[in-house]
Amino acid sequence: MENNEQLEKVEEISSHGGKRPGSGRKAGTPNKMSATVKENVIAVFDGIGGVEHMKQWAIDNPNNFYNIYAKILPTQTEISGADGSALPIGIGITFVKPDDSSVSE
Repeated sequence: MENNEQLEKVEEISSHGGKRPGSGRKAGTPNKMSATVKENVIAVFDGIGGVEHMKQWAIDNPNNFYNIYAKILPTQTEISGADGSALPIGIGITFVKPDDSSVSE
């Protein structure tokens, strides 16, 4: 508890004023440079023939195509309940005493 109070005091007297509510880029907002690069790549793709040209390239270069394809596949799938909540997961162990007839001699 004492460390939290000390941290709050340091932030109060900090020269930059600490983190302000609502400051910074909003979550999910793309970086300007990334957005520009993506737009340029799409323009080049369209300029060299689009999907038809890419199909021919994939036929001529299957190893390269499948390397790219593997990178864009989702790496993990999240499964949730109907209402979006987590599914309960449980492991149970039940010990059952065998019948006398199932014991071999």
